[in-house]
Amino acid sequence: MSLDLLERRFLATAKQANDTDCSNVDGLCPLSCESIDINCYLVDNNGFVVISKERSDVGRFFGEIDGSVMAQLLKSGLFKRVTLYDYQAMCKNNHHHASAARPLLSPFHSLLAAVKWLFSNLVLFLLEFNICWLWHNDSLVDAHKQKKVESMVPCNTEYPGFIYDTSIRETNSIIKCGRCQKMFVLQQVVNSNLVMLVVQADCDCSRHYAPITLTPKEVKYILLRLFKTSRVLGCISISSRTP
Repeated sequence: MSLDLLERRFLATAKQANDTDCSNVDGLCPLSCESIDINCYLVDNNGFVVISKERSDVGRFFGEIDGSVMAQLLKSGLFKRVTLYDYQAMCKNNHHHASAARPLLSPFHSLLAAVKWLFSNLVLFLLEFNICWLWHNDSLVDAHKQKKVESMVPCNTEYPGFIYDTSIRETNSIIKCGRCQKMFVLQQVVNSNLVMLVVQADCDCSRHYAPITLTPKEVKYILLRLFKTSRVLGCISISSRTP
């Protein structure tokens, strides 16, 4: 089944009929996911969006889209946070070992300094008389452009994961965000690992709730080992003092 067909069926199923009795209902009625007043999502059991009105949201983690609703789902226990580890990750190499020692003075060092001085004065002379246009060529400039590549090293990282509690089939709540409040409804899709989320769209809570991301963090095992070693040494020193 294609994504377009699944999306059409989802929107058709989530739409209330026009002859719905709205006499005892406060607010919008009948409801439709195509309305600009609500946002509808089909989310899997790990919190990733399967269907949304915004195609750019599909495949993203829901906490990155709406941190306020995801924070409330975590607080109420509908989703549980777990820690996952990646033992084959690549991290930026931020460790630069530069030596502050001055190189030994030698005839070669003096000769190199003289060549640099002559070259710099020659460049200044050419720039002063505006002769550099003689060898200016776009193709040569493009050929000499080098893309800066950051050094990456193998590392271990940890990142958050989220699991839906299937024992809770439906819930609703109201989130207060300053001058407005946002209401949302969650309902489990029967015989699947999906849940449907309907969120009020006219209340922006981004100033009060930050997005919940899946950004990994590098695990520093050396610091952990030093901490454990210091604790062991501390226990040994205390036990040695005890008569």
